[in-house]
Amino acid sequence: MRLKIELPITWAQQNNPDGPATFCREASTSALQVSWAEYRGGKPLPQVTADSLKQMATDFGQKSGFGEMAEAFGGACRFGSFGTAVFRSAEHPRIQVWFISDGRDHIMATHICDYEPVSDEIAEAQQIASSLALGPEQPAKPKWKFW
Repeated sequence: MRLKIELPITWAQQNNPDGPATFCREASTSALQVSWAEYRGGKPLPQVTADSLKQMATDFGQKSGFGEMAEAFGGACRFGSFGTAVFRSAEHPRIQVWFISDGRDHIMATHICDYEPVSDEIAEAQQIASSLALGPEQPAKPKWKFW
């Protein structure tokens, strides 16, 4: 599977060969990092909901020591459902974590800010997270050929 992402023109992918896909906004030192896991098992999975994804984001942030949780919410997105949590600490004024799923595969994104980001950056990071999806490596080949 390949990551599908829609970036505003003010954002660009950064070179991070040994880590997750990393994106930054112009004139910002904050990073939006994205990783994903594909389900390849045969067993049925428990139902994934926006609430369970919100709980995953909350638990991940707390276990990772991201600081005090400021808010958490979830809903529908391009890939299916998402849950997100926002944390604040002295070291990082804002960290937002998203867990996104289509019920089988999962995407995780983090926006880690070393200073308080402008509202446009927050809105754009949320827009990017809402656009995330997974798809085939190569576009599907047409099944029919017309002459």
